Formats: sequence, C-alpha cells, structure tokens
Amino acid sequence: MASITKKDLLLDCTMRTVAEHGLMSVSMQMITKMAGTSEGLIYKHYGTKEELLLHCYLSIYEEIKETLDDLVKEPHKTDDKDEMFAFLHKIWKRFFIYLLNNKYKTLYFYEYRNSAYIKTAAMSGKIDPKNFFAELVEIFYALDEKFDILHKIDIKWLFYYVTDVSVVFAIRLINEETVCDEKMLDTIWNLVWGGEGWLIN
Repeated sequence: MASITKKDLLLDCTMRTVAEHGLMSVSMQMITKMAGTSEGLIYKHYGTKEELLLHCYLSIYEEIKETLDDLVKEPHKTDDKDEMFAFLHKIWKRFFIYLLNNKYKTLYFYEYRNSAYIKTAAMSGKIDPKNFFAELVEIFYALDEKFDILHKIDIKWLFYYVTDVSVVFAIRLINEETVCDEKMLDTIWNLVWGGEGWLIN
C-alpha cells in the first residue's frame, strides 16, 4: 500500500470499517484509527462523513464500470434470443465474480445501498440517475426490440432486481465462506434469471 494516497487510504479504511462493523455503527474515530490519520484529514479531503461515504460508493461503482467496460463496448447486434441472453449472462457473471473477489467492498456496497445516505445523495443530484447499470439495461432493451421480452417492465426495476439480488447472493457466499465454482455460479444465475422471468412475465 506504499503508493496509495492518504485520500484513497481513507476510502479504503472506511469501506473496511463499515464491512466489519456495519454502516450505522461506524464513527470517524474508528476510520481514522484504522487509517492511522487524524479526523481533520477526512474533513480536509471530503468535508463531511456523508461525502466520505458517498465517495466510497462511487469508487466501487467506477470499479464495476471498469470491470464491465470491455464487454459493453462489444457489438450488440443479434437476431437470436439465446445469444442475447448469453450476452446478459456473460456480463452478470463478470459482475458477480467482482463482488466475490472484493468482499469488503461488496459488504460496503450493500450497506450503503440500503441506507438513508443513498437516498439523500440521489435527491441532491450527487448520484447520476442515468448510471452505468441503467445503460446496460438499455443495451438489452435495444437487443430485445425483435423479441419484446424486456420491454414489458420498467427499466429501473430490472436494474434494481439484478443488482440487489446478486449482491445478496454474493454476501451470503462471502459470510459463509463458501467456495463458488462454475456449478454454483450457474445455480445462482438460474435463480436470478428465474426471478427476472417472473418480473418480465
């Protein structure tokens, strides 16, 4: 961690502290103790606890975006429904493996998405409603024009469902320290998509 900046160190320690203790139990003192810095440094870089927590969430969001960027840049034209769902599966699998490989960030992501902080940030315009996940869903809506499957539901509900259910499954595996092999990934995908099918139908 020699090359990490103090600003990034605060983000990392915040996410680790929240993952260990839960968002509602975390104090600035706990964060600075782990980081080995003063509380004043948080205020210098982020201003408030709310801004610090938001920047943690956005940093995870950007990592997920970077993880999926090369797939999203692929050509998306297909006349085959199975190919469309295979592409969806490919993106979901990359996303889910990211969650499993970044345990404390996944735990933070879950805590923040289920807190009042995210609502406040969204209402104040600090979280872009036209986000990367919504862009992914729009890709599938465009692919789906010939099949008219995904158009039956509101775009935001598909995004919420896939993201949140996947995170819950990932946390279950993380907390139980279960090995996730290809068979497990397929099982979880079938459960996630089975629920999507219910939403669509």
